[in-house]
Amino acid sequence: MDDKPLEMTDVMFRFAAGGSLTLKEARTKLHEDAYLRPVTETLAKLCGMDPKDTDALKKRVTDLLAGSDPKSNRDSVGRKVRIWMSEKPQYISKKSAVNLLFALGMTAKDAGEALQRLCGESFHWRDPEDIVYLFALERGMSWAEVCALQERMAPLCAKAKSGDTGEMTENVRREASRLKTEEELEAFLSDAAPRLGVFHNTAYQLFMGFMDLLKSSETDDYLSDERKMTVSEILETYLYRNLIPKAKGGEGKKKGGAGVLKDAIQRDIQQNWPDEFTLARMTSREIDVNRKALILLFMACDGGESDYGDYYSDGSEDDVFEDSYARLSSMLSDCGFPPLDSRTPFDWMVLYCLAADDTVEIDENVARFLSAIFRGGDGEEDK
Repeated sequence: MDDKPLEMTDVMFRFAAGGSLTLKEARTKLHEDAYLRPVTETLAKLCGMDPKDTDALKKRVTDLLAGSDPKSNRDSVGRKVRIWMSEKPQYISKKSAVNLLFALGMTAKDAGEALQRLCGESFHWRDPEDIVYLFALERGMSWAEVCALQERMAPLCAKAKSGDTGEMTENVRREASRLKTEEELEAFLSDAAPRLGVFHNTAYQLFMGFMDLLKSSETDDYLSDERKMTVSEILETYLYRNLIPKAKGGEGKKKGGAGVLKDAIQRDIQQNWPDEFTLARMTSREIDVNRKALILLFMACDGGESDYGDYYSDGSEDDVFEDSYARLSSMLSDCGFPPLDSRTPFDWMVLYCLAADDTVEIDENVARFLSAIFRGGDGEEDK
C-alpha cells in the first residue's frame, strides 16, 4: 500500500493536514465540509448510476439482490433497500454488502474497497467465512453458489473460528490466495483450523503492547514505581474518556439542518469510543480490537516500541507529519482495517491532530479538539 495519501488533492485532507488552521477554524471547517457518505451514494457509484435518480437506483439494487438469490422475497428485499436509501445510513450489514458484491460480479480485488465503503469493514483473511467468500469471488461464483459453498464448509468454518493462535493474517493470505479448487479449500480449512479465527491477531498484539507501555509510562510522575496505571487512568489520561459524553438520541432531529450535521459529527466520533468495559473485553479476547481504539492508542504512544514507532526525530513539520501518517497507514493496512478517510469526522480529527506543530503535543491537541466539538471550547489560542 502506498504510504502517501491516496488523493493528495482532496480538500479535506489538505485542510486537516495543513497544520495552519486554528482550533476554532478547524471546528468550523469540519462542520462546513464534513461529509458523512450515505449508502445511496455508494450504491450509485457501484451501479454506475446517478444518485439523484433514486427510483431507478432502488429498482436496480432490488433487481440485483432479488435476482441473485432464488429463495429471496422481492418485496422484503425492496423494503430493505428503501430503508437503506431513505434513512441515509452510512453502512449496511456485512452480509448484505457481500451479497451485493457477488450480484455485481465483482472481482476479489475490487470487492475489498467496495466492502469498506458499504459496511465499514474489510475482508479478513483469517476469518474462515471470509476465506470462502474471497475464494468464490476469485472464481466468479454467483451468490446462490457461494451460499451453497458456505453451507458445505460450515462445519469446517465453525471449527476454524475457535482457533486463537498467534498466526498472522499475511501468512494465511499467502496460502489461501493460492487455492484453486473446492477440494483444496476444504483441505486448507481443515488443516489450518487451529491457525484461523475471527479476531485480528496483529491488531491484538499491537493493542496489548500499547496498553502495557501506557500502564508503565515513565511520564506519570504521580504514580509510585510499585504501581502501574489502571485501565481507568489510561482512559482518562490518554483516551480522553471524560471528554466523550454519552450519546443523546434525537437532538439533531429536533434542531433540524445544522443540528443534524452537528449531531452526526458527534456520533461519528463517539461511536465505538473505548471504555473500561470494552477494553477489558478486548484484552481477554471476548471481542475484537476495533479500529478506533487502536488508532487512539497509536496516537497516545506514537507507535510505541512496535514496528510502527517513531524513529524519525529530525526534519520539517511536513516531514514529521508524513512520517506519522505513513506509520499509521501502514499499521491500519497490516491489521486489515480501512485506511484513513479525511471526509469522516473521526479520521479528520486524527489527521488534524497529527499535524500539530511541535509546540503542541498530539495528546493535548486531541483533548482540545474534543473539547471544541463536544463542549464548544476553542482553546487558548482563540481567546
